[in-house]
Amino acid sequence: MKQVGDALDTAARVRLVVARLQRRIRNQEMGGLSLTEVSCLSVIARRGPVAINEIASSEHLSFPAATKTIARLEAAKIVKRLADPTDRRVSLITITPTGDRVLEEIRQRRNAFLQERLAGLTRSELDALEAALPLLERMAEDE
Repeated sequence: MKQVGDALDTAARVRLVVARLQRRIRNQEMGGLSLTEVSCLSVIARRGPVAINEIASSEHLSFPAATKTIARLEAAKIVKRLADPTDRRVSLITITPTGDRVLEEIRQRRNAFLQERLAGLTRSELDALEAALPLLERMAEDE
């Protein structure tokens, strides 16, 4: 039976390895975009037309910081503003076809990085990793 200290050690190891792996994935070339820009772009792509205040909240940014980030993405023709049909004072942000391509290229580079890392594993190591995926996915779910 696992002891509390063992669970704490496991928690620390999981936290460290996930953080290191995430950092390595994020260090893959991002088409000249910053981490914040890529993160905001992902939110816009996932949620569809979205208000800037929702992006700011989702990404833990101040409204002015989110506005500046969206302005940079808009200048690069990666996103565009739409009028909110229910409130003309609000702009909704949507991804453009160019933005879709940029985001897909970033995802492909990140997936290729992971694919290279996985290629160095043995079949039994891959099997163990695949067996752990449902647990990791459950741990990552929003509550």
